[in-house]
Amino acid sequence: MSFEAALQGWHDFYVATAGAAAALLGLLFVGVSISLGSLDVAHRVEVRSRANQAFVNLTFVLVLALTALIPGQDAASLAITCGVLAALGVVGVVRRLLVLARSRSTARVQARTFRHLFWALLAVAFLGFATYEFRVAGTAGTLYDLVAVIFLLLLGAADVSWDLLITVGDDVGEDARGAPR
Repeated sequence: MSFEAALQGWHDFYVATAGAAAALLGLLFVGVSISLGSLDVAHRVEVRSRANQAFVNLTFVLVLALTALIPGQDAASLAITCGVLAALGVVGVVRRLLVLARSRSTARVQARTFRHLFWALLAVAFLGFATYEFRVAGTAGTLYDLVAVIFLLLLGAADVSWDLLITVGDDVGEDARGAPR
């Protein structure tokens, strides 16, 4: 079976993935825009930083799914998309790790941020492997590599989003002095 025919067999998976990623991106925008107004300035930066990680994860999922849905897609062109996303992902993770190393955050906040970055780092590693596999082998079996990447990115986005929900809920429940409202 050709790569293009095998990819066509994944059509429904990628349609569902693209739809879910787009819907979750929309919800992230709405949630962040509503909650930012209720937070003090110090917490807004932290919340935006976390929301950025969920945004990047969901955007990567959306780009991968939409690329896989392009008619006549072959392994070499899918490898290009995967390679570009993997490079962008490495740059993003390294940048966030450098910011984390320089921050004066508590050990608890740093551990939570590292956990969020771990999902992205693992996904980027699999994405790099998928790029190599698509470029070298280009067989239908390499499509399973993208499934692992998509699941890792979605799990990472869910982890960050849940953490955002808890953080915003805790912060909204307190006034500027830290006393319950």
